[in-house]
Amino acid sequence: MLFYGKRRHKHKEGIHMSGSQKFVLLLLALALCFVVGTGLYSSWFNAASVAVFICLMIYFTRPLLMPAGYGANKIRALVLVLGFGIIGSGSSALNTLLPTIWTLPVLQNAPAWLKNIQLISQPSPWILASVVIIVGIVFFCLRDRSVGGGHPTPLKKDFPEDRFARKLEVFCNMLQQDLTSIDVSSNWSPEYYTELEAEVEIRKAKGLASRKKILGLQDAIRKDRTSRSFLILGAPGSGKSVALRKLARDMLAEVKKTHRVPIYINLREWVPDSIVTGGRKEFSVEDLEAFVIKNLVRRGDAYTRDFVNDYFHDLWRTGRLFFIFDSFDEISELLDASENSTVIDSLSTVISRFITTQTASRGVLASRVFRQPTRAFLADKVLEIRPLSEAGISEALSRYPQFTDQVRNTLFSHRLDLIPLVRNPFMMALLGEWIAVNETLPINQAEIYKNYIDSRIQLCKQELRDTGISSREVSEVATDIAWFVFRSSTFGLEAPVKVIRSYFNSEHVDTVLELLRFARIARVTPGDEKSFAFVHRRFLEYFVTTRFLQQPAEVPDSHIPTDSRGRDALVLYAQLCSEAEAKRLAELCWGEIQHHFADAGQRIRAIHCLRFLIDAFGSRREVLQPFEEDLSAFVIQHVKTGDNILLAKICLEATGLLSESRAAPVLTTAIAGEDGWLQETAFRACRHLPKMNDELEEGMKKYVLNISETNFWRGRKNILLSLSLSDALSGVYRVAKMRLWSMKAALISTLLLAIALPFITLFSVSYAMAVTAPILLFGKAGRTAQTEKAKKTGSDSPAPRAAASFIDKGFISGTFVLFRVMSFVILLVISIAGLFSPALSLAAIPFYTYSGYAIYNGWLAAANVVLGLMLLDWVAICRFVRSKIHDLLNPKKWLAALSVLAASAAGVGIIFSLIHYISRYPMAEPVFKATFSVLIALMAAYVVFTFIQAVRGGIKDLRRLRKLAFGSVIKRAQIAKIMAECVSDYGRLQFVLRLESEGISATGHWPEGFKLAVGLGEAYTALARLEERWLNLDR
Repeated sequence: MLFYGKRRHKHKEGIHMSGSQKFVLLLLALALCFVVGTGLYSSWFNAASVAVFICLMIYFTRPLLMPAGYGANKIRALVLVLGFGIIGSGSSALNTLLPTIWTLPVLQNAPAWLKNIQLISQPSPWILASVVIIVGIVFFCLRDRSVGGGHPTPLKKDFPEDRFARKLEVFCNMLQQDLTSIDVSSNWSPEYYTELEAEVEIRKAKGLASRKKILGLQDAIRKDRTSRSFLILGAPGSGKSVALRKLARDMLAEVKKTHRVPIYINLREWVPDSIVTGGRKEFSVEDLEAFVIKNLVRRGDAYTRDFVNDYFHDLWRTGRLFFIFDSFDEISELLDASENSTVIDSLSTVISRFITTQTASRGVLASRVFRQPTRAFLADKVLEIRPLSEAGISEALSRYPQFTDQVRNTLFSHRLDLIPLVRNPFMMALLGEWIAVNETLPINQAEIYKNYIDSRIQLCKQELRDTGISSREVSEVATDIAWFVFRSSTFGLEAPVKVIRSYFNSEHVDTVLELLRFARIARVTPGDEKSFAFVHRRFLEYFVTTRFLQQPAEVPDSHIPTDSRGRDALVLYAQLCSEAEAKRLAELCWGEIQHHFADAGQRIRAIHCLRFLIDAFGSRREVLQPFEEDLSAFVIQHVKTGDNILLAKICLEATGLLSESRAAPVLTTAIAGEDGWLQETAFRACRHLPKMNDELEEGMKKYVLNISETNFWRGRKNILLSLSLSDALSGVYRVAKMRLWSMKAALISTLLLAIALPFITLFSVSYAMAVTAPILLFGKAGRTAQTEKAKKTGSDSPAPRAAASFIDKGFISGTFVLFRVMSFVILLVISIAGLFSPALSLAAIPFYTYSGYAIYNGWLAAANVVLGLMLLDWVAICRFVRSKIHDLLNPKKWLAALSVLAASAAGVGIIFSLIHYISRYPMAEPVFKATFSVLIALMAAYVVFTFIQAVRGGIKDLRRLRKLAFGSVIKRAQIAKIMAECVSDYGRLQFVLRLESEGISATGHWPEGFKLAVGLGEAYTALARLEERWLNLDR
């Protein structure tokens, strides 16, 4: 009976028609009536013509009735055929052939209008352009926009079973429901995710130095269909898990089109079996495979188990599975492992082999930066989820009406301890919930967790009454469970429920686990072997901090210099503990800094301690009073000497711990320096000052004006937001705002010029490019000569270079600056010349002639002048005039300037008089010509020599670098040697970019005498940034 019911249901599904099918049947009926009517009332020839046309339209549009994606290639082919047909119709031979065709007996009764059709012999350029545009639009609209990309083999070929498509659909529905269950238990939703969409940076690709940023993880993967394995890095709470589940959701929605199934697996649930071989732990792909299968079966039902057992290996073998592995760093074996542990390498190898075992399979692995997979995980591309920008934070928190301008200014200007916290989406969302309730900022970050957890428990009042347990008891048991999970080295951050139950042997444990799950503070997985985990590790750290406060003797302060798993909980503890305990931790860190900062081998311990001071005591600076003066001298010393860019940058981050009087000189030195990285760090730190002196404010203004046009335009939102958050920066904010207005006016003027005066625009751009290129080459040639001079003197590192703002702007920004000046000069000359010779100006401005307004008058001249004035950089002009206003009003300056001008005029007059006198002699003209030719030749020779000198060094370095082969690791001594051997900044920069793009790690120590000092050029700054990444300090 059950079988019969299924067949009957199948029969009903077979005769069911969609709305589009019914609509097409209606159109066919109307078309049939129209054809018959045409035959009865006109002629059957016309009826046959209409019928043929309708049949062709039905044939070509039939993909609309097929499954999604069917027939896209046929539509593309049709458009191409029609396009070539239109283009080919321009042949005069067709017009000659048509009369012969109409003489055929079959076509003699054709309508006269059809016989009189003449195809064009010369297609219009507009028609050709329209055809190309239409074809391009069709191909663009029909492109494959799926995340994973379609599978090259039809699903029916690999799985010919009739009911397989239906089984696959049911399996995907189970995966969708499981993701929904995880999101619900974690209190997240896809709608909320769209507001917190993370910024992804493509950090490296094999053999390519790619550093472009893409908004959205889906876009990064969608635009790369060739990479088989991706590695995603991000800080805890940066949105990795939410982004990966969103990725899985989007791919599940496309399974019918792509026939690729995303498999989301959280690796913190994996307790791998290991064997020790040669003193090294090894893991097997078979163990990971068994875990994945077991995990999928546990998340479903009996149907899921049958489907996985029957089809998992076949789907994997045919490359139809896209594995999404989350939480690599939370695998139990890694929680207590050091950064250089061989366990990380072994697990990286296993996961990489699992993803790439089958030919067409692909996958993603996500991890924190700390304890990230090694190069044994053969990632084709690394995607790094960057922290939220200030503009992103402000925009997201603006969803809450209680986030007023006053709260925003307080957050960004005075709460240094909260800034690192809110840069990740999870913590920013929790802060938003706090602000929505309390309409102010919390005293410390612990209040954020407490507010959220207490509010979630209060929602369970009925459950608390039913179970006879209080909210205080729930918190106490949750603290004990968190402490057990934190101390366990076997289960990581997720532990089996049965283990927790047997360990505590308390009747309240099961009740509390269920309440925490119901309140969405924790998650309990379904199935027979249930496991427990807090929805976010920050909640675990909060309860662990509660335990520290109860039992200070158990505080693992040794985790601070090693940056181990308890470090983040200790930051929270340092904000809540007693003053005496806080001073103990602060003095412990300061002692590490004093003893180890100068020791290259132990310096990383001191850096971790310094960053701990910044994160933990930004809101408790009184704890640092015993050594504040020494800390200030320490920071000033490393910033002002500039011997190491990275150390100077880290010390600049600590200026928030200093008083205003001590921080201002340090920031002034950095902002007035030559290193862009240090200037950027100092720029961010300045907004925390309640006021600033004139020297620092002037340095800030110069920094804002010296940012290249391209970088300023891309970062305009963040720059203006940072400057608007502090009253002390109001003057700098006005300068930045004026510069933005000036740039917008120049862009509008450029657009109008491109439309009205295309020739002048093209000429100005070409001239600007032609002038900018040699200026940059001459500048680089000068630096190359300086480097060679330094090498001759026996110095390993070149001397700090002089500032060259135009050269540092780059080619695009430099071209834009010269274009603005050049276009202004041309427009001014045309406007003035047009008043005396209108024909000359009209010849230079053909737009006015074509438009029918071939009359040059004062209004037209004024329009040209206005466009020219809009191109100028009025901020720079105003600052120049303001700086020289005192000189303009000083009579002595005027007399000195007039004296120089008169002397120059007299000198020019004397020279021309001599030329006029000498020109009377017969030999004067040949001598003048020869002299002028020699001068021109010398100038040309100098230009050619400078160009060759600039290019020769770069080419020589590139040839040397091509011959070098690197493994996965390189010694720092070898890096220093290659940097010294390069003779050009370009060569050194390309070497550093190669190290970055190939993902090469560095070992050992820098040789004596080699310094990553301030002012050595872009290559050394890039190397310092890479050193920060090698030391895992870029967080």
